[in-house]
Amino acid sequence: MTTLAIAHEWLAGRAGSEKTFEVMAQAFPEADLFALTREPDVPFDLGGRPVATTILDRFAVLRQRRDLTLPLMPIAWSLLRTHGDYDRVLTSSHACVKAFRPGRRAEHFCYVHAPMRYAWDRRIDARAAGRGKTVSAALEVLRRWDVRSTRFVDHFAANSTAVRERIRCFYGRDARVIHPPVDTDFYTPATDGRPRHGALAVSRFIPYKGLDLAIDACARARIPLTIAGSGPLEGALRAHAGTAQGEVHFEISPTDERLRELYRSSEVLVFPSEEDFGIVPVESQACGTPVIALDVGGTRDTVLHGRTGFLAPRQEPESLAEGIRKLLATPLSPSNCRSNAERFGRNRFQRELREWLETPTEDSSNANAL
Repeated sequence: MTTLAIAHEWLAGRAGSEKTFEVMAQAFPEADLFALTREPDVPFDLGGRPVATTILDRFAVLRQRRDLTLPLMPIAWSLLRTHGDYDRVLTSSHACVKAFRPGRRAEHFCYVHAPMRYAWDRRIDARAAGRGKTVSAALEVLRRWDVRSTRFVDHFAANSTAVRERIRCFYGRDARVIHPPVDTDFYTPATDGRPRHGALAVSRFIPYKGLDLAIDACARARIPLTIAGSGPLEGALRAHAGTAQGEVHFEISPTDERLRELYRSSEVLVFPSEEDFGIVPVESQACGTPVIALDVGGTRDTVLHGRTGFLAPRQEPESLAEGIRKLLATPLSPSNCRSNAERFGRNRFQRELREWLETPTEDSSNANAL
């Protein structure tokens, strides 16, 4: 009997990568599950199976300060005791899970949400530039470790074509593209013919999400904006909205049901950030709502320019506002949005994942990455 282990980075909340891990586990109900850490109050549907965690899960401060524990993560993964050997290992990666020790002996399938963000993300590089040579040297050490760790991976899959290109660039390896799962059974269009009004932005309130750009773009397009989410920039965003020449409302930490209602009742979703994949634009389209997003990253895979939204060429308010104006002048078909979103459903993801483990794409020699 073939044995399988599935390992994820950390289970800190129900964001995109955690939901993907949950659906991975559901696809393989006999697999053993592992994670670096797990927040005890965050619910996951894992069929009642336990998730074995590392030494970093013993104390709350270690779970919550990943910026401090990052250098310890490879060690923590290598020290994790497992139930035995496995024939196959599936890792769900955006940091250090490639160091999961059984992945060195078993056939190792690595599903990449993004190459290690702390090492390669240019926004992190920009923040580190002002912190001196020590931080820059640490980032270089992380990059070297990340590349060396790929020698333990037999097969790569990427969550988008943008991430596949980064895998090729950073690791010298090929990857199969398997888009992550979106709950298109839950996110559906309204059936009561309700009117739609205004724009919507859905995001954590953190700098790189660009919500200030959404505020300014909607002010220029003269459309009211609702911002749904939470995070440390709430006060700054409220202050920015107060000075903008537009109408802005905030929905703090909406439930999934409330978020679905916001999607269903909005004319357009404004998505101003560059993402590796970006589940929010697909959820919006699943509810029949078109998207204004950037012509870069994952939205190139998920938004059909001119059919289910418009892709802005520049990350600036006027470029986004121009897309909003086009959409308001020429409304796009909700049914086209819904049909496009159905390409990213859970059943499709689980089918493609199983096919990958059964007939993996042969990638280029890992000697290129070392």
